[in-house]
Amino acid sequence: MTQTLDVAQIRAWVAEAGQIALQHFGHAEVQHKPSDNSPVTVADRAIERLLTGYIRATYPDHGIVGEEYGSDHLDREYLWVIDPIDGTQAYVDGLPSWCITLAVLRERVPVFGLVYLPLYNDWTYTDGDAVICNGQDVTRRLRTTWEADSYVLWRSDAHRRYALDFPRIMTMSSSASHTAYVARGSAVAALTHDSYLWDIAAGLAFMRTQGGEVRFLDGTTLDLRQRDLLTPLQGMFGFGHPAVLDRLLPLVVERQEAIAIAAR
Repeated sequence: MTQTLDVAQIRAWVAEAGQIALQHFGHAEVQHKPSDNSPVTVADRAIERLLTGYIRATYPDHGIVGEEYGSDHLDREYLWVIDPIDGTQAYVDGLPSWCITLAVLRERVPVFGLVYLPLYNDWTYTDGDAVICNGQDVTRRLRTTWEADSYVLWRSDAHRRYALDFPRIMTMSSSASHTAYVARGSAVAALTHDSYLWDIAAGLAFMRTQGGEVRFLDGTTLDLRQRDLLTPLQGMFGFGHPAVLDRLLPLVVERQEAIAIAAR
């Protein structure tokens, strides 16, 4: 039986999480994880504990995948996916485009996604068959073509491994926020690579609701039912309308050798 999610309640949880992030913003002490040297702050950990606590209290039969504290009950029908701060390096450096992102999978199919940028009080989330952006229904706004001044969003390090022949390319330091901008029609598509589930789960829900796709360069679509949920997704893949991806993905070329950038 499909369980109805209380979207207003979930948004209240995330708004509270946003206050935690804002309290530490500008002076967050950063550490680096031994596993991959990625940054983490006290805010990341506090937010994940907060959201995990609410989820377990409200939906005790659901499983959870979180970036900071791992996973439990991956075999459950419903699975929550938490990234307490997507774009932690931007957060640490005082840039504004980091976000809190949350998603729900049912039998590994995305049924809910949310991206919240606390500094802007900016919300994108699914509600049933609709995508809502700051109180407005933006369903069916996915771009089906592009103009000379259209933007494609991709990761800030993507140029080291890939070249893209497109007039305007931008990065906002958060893959999750990129997918939100695509879902509401602000960008024509988003490209990312080597991502974890928590980076992209909300975006999967956005694309499913908007009639979009998530597709690799070889043309295969991303299906979580065929994947290990805890293993990074290798290679470049795009979020967007099928008609856009048909034209855009052939413009991406993988470099024969990655550009080496030495710290100075």
